Amino acid sequence: MALLRLDDQGRLCLKGAGQGQVSETPLLKEVLLLMDTSGSMAGDKILQAKNGASDFFKSASERGYSTGLAVFADRAAMVCDPTVENNAFEIKVAALRIGIVGGGTDLAAGLDLAGKFKTLTAVVVVTDGQPNSPKDALRAAAVLKQNGVEILCIGTDDADKAFLDLLATRKDLALHVKAQNLRTSIGQATQLLLGSKR
Repeated sequence: MALLRLDDQGRLCLKGAGQGQVSETPLLKEVLLLMDTSGSMAGDKILQAKNGASDFFKSASERGYSTGLAVFADRAAMVCDPTVENNAFEIKVAALRIGIVGGGTDLAAGLDLAGKFKTLTAVVVVTDGQPNSPKDALRAAAVLKQNGVEILCIGTDDADKAFLDLLATRKDLALHVKAQNLRTSIGQATQLLLGSKR
C-alpha cells in the first residue's frame, strides 16, 4: 500500500512499505531561485525580489514544482530547501536581507551550490550587477547545463545582457528588465521556464 505524504522537507512523496522497509520517492520536480543580496540590491530592488519570489513560488506550485531559495554575495547560502509548504517559504523570504552573506557578487558560488541538488530541474538567477568572476560563473553554469538543469537569468540595472545570454540555457531565457519590473518578471518566470513541462 502506498500513500501520498509530505516528507521532512515539505516535498510530496509516495510512501510505501515492503517487507518492513519504507521507501520515499519524490514526485515533484525542484526549481531553485538564486538571488543576489549584495549591497547594490538594497532598497526597492530587494523588496521587488522578495515579492517576486513569493509570486514565483505560487506559480511553480500550481505547475507541480517545489521551490527552493538561495542567496549569493561574497559567498552563497541556502535560505530554504525546495518545498511546497507556502508558510515555510514565506517565513524564509520575509527574513531575507541585504548583506546576509556579504556585499560582493560571487555568482559562481551560487551556481556551484545549485549543483549540489541532484534532482534540480531549473535555476532562476536574479541579479543587478556583474559577477566577481564571469569566467567562473560560466564554468559553473556549464556544469549545471550538462546535468540537464535549465538556467533562466533576470538581470536589472548594471547586469550585462550579453553575459546573461551566455549564462542562460537559451537567449530567450535571459531577461534584462527595469528595476520596477523585477517583481513581475520573477513572478512570471515560470511561464517561460516551466510552462512547457507542466
